[in-house]
Amino acid sequence: MSTRNVVIAGEAGVGKSSLINLILGEARVLASNDAVGVTLETTRHPTTIFQHSYYLWDTPGLNEGTQGSLASKRVEEILRNLLTQLEKAHGVHLLIICFRGTKVTRTMQQTYMSITGICSKVSQNIPVAAVITELEKFGDSPEAMEVWWENNRNGLSNYNMVFAGHACITTLTDECHPPTNGRYRQCQFAVHQLIQRCSRPPRSTSSRSLNVVLFGETGVGKSSLINLMAGKEVARVSPDASACTLDSNEYLFEMGPTRVQMWDTVGLEEPDTISEDRCFSAIEKAIQLIKSLSAAGGISLLLFCIRANRITITTQNNYRLFYEVLGRKEVPVALVVTHLEREHQMEDWWPRNEKMLEQYGIVTAGHACITGVVGHPKYQQSQEAIRALLLQYDEQGKFMMPSEAWIGRLLKGLVSFVGDKAFLRGRDMVRILTKRCHLRSDVAQRVAACLEQ
Repeated sequence: MSTRNVVIAGEAGVGKSSLINLILGEARVLASNDAVGVTLETTRHPTTIFQHSYYLWDTPGLNEGTQGSLASKRVEEILRNLLTQLEKAHGVHLLIICFRGTKVTRTMQQTYMSITGICSKVSQNIPVAAVITELEKFGDSPEAMEVWWENNRNGLSNYNMVFAGHACITTLTDECHPPTNGRYRQCQFAVHQLIQRCSRPPRSTSSRSLNVVLFGETGVGKSSLINLMAGKEVARVSPDASACTLDSNEYLFEMGPTRVQMWDTVGLEEPDTISEDRCFSAIEKAIQLIKSLSAAGGISLLLFCIRANRITITTQNNYRLFYEVLGRKEVPVALVVTHLEREHQMEDWWPRNEKMLEQYGIVTAGHACITGVVGHPKYQQSQEAIRALLLQYDEQGKFMMPSEAWIGRLLKGLVSFVGDKAFLRGRDMVRILTKRCHLRSDVAQRVAACLEQ
């Protein structure tokens, strides 16, 4: 049940942003009726349609003219880059071209040719559908608005404009003139059906398992995040100050046909709070974690949970421990930013902070901006965002190493992050690894030798 990508394109001011709000069922995107568009870069909006996860991609409008914010060549370049990146990663499952419901014109044909020309160079397999907007004058339902398509079918054919499907709609709410009960919901349903009908299937539709290591400092909201993903309370939400680094709790839940196995793992603490005993406890927990991951077949995804306040050296070290050491830079890292309930639009946090994260060396393969507060108006939106993020990786292969080498690598990295190795001197590490961590004597000897290097 992979997340599917739907790209919305068209001329400036035809109602692409309003169409996305209609699909989402809420005014999440700033919309404008001006010929100068309001979308200056691509924006991504997660949603669920008929129990499938989708990303809706809003793009800048074409043909803004001399008063526009972006030149047409730049708009075409943005669209080309987006389609190329999506197709290489997880695929473009549908491209929707949005048109205003006027007479078919040469400008509409030029828009169609520009967009489909870019699309065909990226892939010959991307279906292209049409959504015709501003058709409220034709009637109070999509069936009545279908008259526009019948009246313009020949014009579309004469201009060689061919589509995999279409929907004739209005994005006006029921309260707008003329007031019509149920019109908005019917138009939303028509577009949902179009997306379901015309989207190409994911590259693989077989049942999948997803092994996720969730990590972050204590108190960032990992338990609330797990409950958000699972859709029910499976993790007890209460900060445990006694938990030590790499202590983990394992959870199992379903997201559609995808079986998610998740290890909620305590990340590094501030260096000066880690005592010698807690360091040895962390070593013990690290070995338990590796054994559990090995038994499960490895890691599909690292999920890094942070609070939306400040990035610290400890945040940076957690990223490095899990991405560079545990996953050997071979497992994708996705970032979840929590406690964003006060943001007007939660996704606005990302463009403000992405550069700062990169300055700390934190580069991720995806992100979700969420709130884990149950009952909050943005809770469902958060659930859609995190599920869409995870389901991008349900076709991801699983990384693992031989257990002994993996344990040695993680322990060596762990010790380097919690301070120098002075406390190891004079210790009988073989005895500690056998008695406390239950390693075989021969394995303990090799791991201890690795730590001393």
